[in-house]
Amino acid sequence: MLVPMYAVFTESVGGSILDAGIAFACFSMATGVFVSLVGTRPCFQNHVKTFLVLGFLGSAACDLSYIFVQNRWQLFGAQVIAGLATGLVEPAWDSLFTDAIEDSSARHWSIWSGGTHLVAGVAALLGGVIVAYFSFKVLFVSMGIIDMFAAFLAVRENPAKAPLA
Repeated sequence: MLVPMYAVFTESVGGSILDAGIAFACFSMATGVFVSLVGTRPCFQNHVKTFLVLGFLGSAACDLSYIFVQNRWQLFGAQVIAGLATGLVEPAWDSLFTDAIEDSSARHWSIWSGGTHLVAGVAALLGGVIVAYFSFKVLFVSMGIIDMFAAFLAVRENPAKAPLA
């Protein structure tokens, strides 16, 4: 929900467009490192749901931490935490999706990829509306609530029984 307004938020805490780029680099590199570390650990496959829930809770904590960011250094730190949370969620989601499909045909992966982009588009639009009419604080609280709800659903659901179209 934040991505389209990220440069504006960075400037609101005293950062520059360069700082927005650095912050995104912090997030992307942290995500890359943590996805690689988490998804390749021997214990991962037996605890996928745990990684998913911890990732959503970490993401919620990070979303709420943005409320307290006052400078670019705190923003960089928040981005590393967001990268850690994403590094827990992404391999877990990929594992659950892979287990849910009967084959690895392009059709299933196209549905997955298309769906994630559609959701990201709707989230970006909603995020823009929230910031335009309310504030970044309302956006961050909304994002945190959504992530906590996702963690709650992940705890309740049995992914092995989830049907796939």
